[in-house]
Amino acid sequence: MAIEAFHKASLVHDDVEDDDLFRYGRETLHRRYDLGTAINVGDYLIGLGYRLVNSARKQLGAEASSDILDRMASAHMKLCDGQGAEMAWQPSNGLTLTPLDALQINALKTAPAFEAALYAGLRMAGPVEQYEDLVPAFSRHLGVGFQILNDLKDWQGDENNKLLAGQDALSLRPTVLLALALQVANDVQREEFQDLLNGEMDDGLRIGRLQQLFEECQVFEKAEALVDKSRVRAEALADEVEPDELRQLLYFLVDTVLAPEQTPAPVEPAVLVPLTTKQSPNDS
Repeated sequence: MAIEAFHKASLVHDDVEDDDLFRYGRETLHRRYDLGTAINVGDYLIGLGYRLVNSARKQLGAEASSDILDRMASAHMKLCDGQGAEMAWQPSNGLTLTPLDALQINALKTAPAFEAALYAGLRMAGPVEQYEDLVPAFSRHLGVGFQILNDLKDWQGDENNKLLAGQDALSLRPTVLLALALQVANDVQREEFQDLLNGEMDDGLRIGRLQQLFEECQVFEKAEALVDKSRVRAEALADEVEPDELRQLLYFLVDTVLAPEQTPAPVEPAVLVPLTTKQSPNDS
């Protein structure tokens, strides 16, 4: 329950910071209500999460509870580091984003949540010294792969959080997809990327042309290859784990979290249309 409270808090705050439109098929809290309410809900959930962990100290023992609290706090700070790095990146400062930069941001934004959850379960079961190196390494591969899949999903849309395709790209986020494109783009393509990211072209046209540039740079295939690499590396770590029940759990996590996504179909220029978004009462 504590892990779920922390996770939901991070989603609420992430939606505020990224000004996301939808979460779980509904308007995000800050758009459905207001900014102050959403921040307050996220803060409340953080406090609730720490209280829930502490409330289990009689069953877990004070030392185990303290260890879990410490790992949760560390994950929380790493998440903030990753989110801060993402918000600090601005294409107006030059398109210098590298795939390594994007992967490091991904690792900070996503891997700590997996690490905290996995560590908590193991620590509740007993001593975890033999897994101290495994947990962060496995979680890093899991988190990086998951975030790349999320970037791919941004171009496909879904019925929960990506009701409008291409929103992460329009929000100028430093995704792995953008970094992979910039890595191989020629001078003409880079100039067009700069214009698209900084310009005032209609959103529908911007999304369509960005996807075409990604296709030209073979970004989607390269991103899927990176997910495959994360999957292979996570499974390799799982192969060395004892007991067998834990190894099976790690494989289950890989199969569930890194389930393959479909490559988005190319957008036909003739059918590009402006996107419309539902505005909140506070939007001008």
